[in-house]
Amino acid sequence: MTAQDHGTTDSASTSRAAQLTGDQKVIFRSAPVLRTAISLSVLLVASSLFGWYMLDASIRAKFTGLQIATLAFFVLFMVGMMLSIGLSTIVADARGLTVRNTVSTKFHPWSEVEGVTFGSGDAWPYLVLRPSADHPEGNNRMMLGIQRVEGDAAVERVRRLRDLVRLHAPATAE
Repeated sequence: MTAQDHGTTDSASTSRAAQLTGDQKVIFRSAPVLRTAISLSVLLVASSLFGWYMLDASIRAKFTGLQIATLAFFVLFMVGMMLSIGLSTIVADARGLTVRNTVSTKFHPWSEVEGVTFGSGDAWPYLVLRPSADHPEGNNRMMLGIQRVEGDAAVERVRRLRDLVRLHAPATAE
């Protein structure tokens, strides 16, 4: 069972504090950011093509293949970056959290997870990881799959994620 968390309420998202078992997963993705990334990508490609074809043919003919390839590379790079931010996700399942931010994906088993923070001035929440040999003071990892721009829906998604952490992550020994 998969519950896509795009601001809709379904049977899986109604029981916010349900323990995940088997192949159940909850996916958090920022729909407004994805829509913005797609819209801006289309606008960038369209305006680049418009600008290219608005140049006089004699001017376009002066561009070398390498210059055209360089221009195309920068446009495609920007499109790729925008889409990679828009496609950032957080996937919670019975084993742990998978955080995909832009081009990096990292799996964190529940035993590594200490909590989730989302300060009033933060644009996105942070995953708080337990201290380890590599990071004796712990570590924070930003999670772009939930964005402050979503308003109350972002706060609710963070609450839901915190509930999942409380249910699955082992308690800290104090």
